[in-house]
Amino acid sequence: MGIWCFFILWGCPMNQLDKNIATNLKRIRKSKNMSLDALAEKTGVSKSMLGQIERGESNPTVATIAKIVDGIRISFEELLYPKQESVLIIDNDKLPILRAKEGAYQVRSIFPYDRRRNFEAYEMKIEPGEGCACFLKGEGNSEYILVVQGVLTLETTEGTYEIAANHAVKLDAAKEHSYHNSGSRQLILNLFAAYDAAGM
Repeated sequence: MGIWCFFILWGCPMNQLDKNIATNLKRIRKSKNMSLDALAEKTGVSKSMLGQIERGESNPTVATIAKIVDGIRISFEELLYPKQESVLIIDNDKLPILRAKEGAYQVRSIFPYDRRRNFEAYEMKIEPGEGCACFLKGEGNSEYILVVQGVLTLETTEGTYEIAANHAVKLDAAKEHSYHNSGSRQLILNLFAAYDAAGM
């Protein structure tokens, strides 16, 4: 499991897992030139339910997903995980803010947990005079920080460090640390969490 807490919110409306299933099911059905009627016949899942799943209006149960993958002979992974693109362009401004504290700081997940890679990437913005405790945790995992703008005051169990823009630092994610902005302008950080196979 990734360093960032990864929750599968089964039963919550249109969470990321539901989006993956909706997108993948529609794509796979069309690639096989199947109508919803044909898909219903193959899987034993009703046409109306399949339509709701493809539109992201239903949270399919494990039993329903099993019927679908068995019926059209695909793996669970093909249905549950996003399709890997050869080029993926991400607009940071359109990413949801994962964590914010009364405007003091905000965190966006650029590349969240994915079982097919061994890192996660985040953007953090901290306002002047504010700070944030570390949120990347994991035994045997490493954290890499690139200071994009401002000066980072990094407090660790080994000491306090001042890291200017265009500088980077690597540290042990398992040890307590925190980020602070003692400057007069917004602090912008890119954080990368790399984890070994045991931490996944």
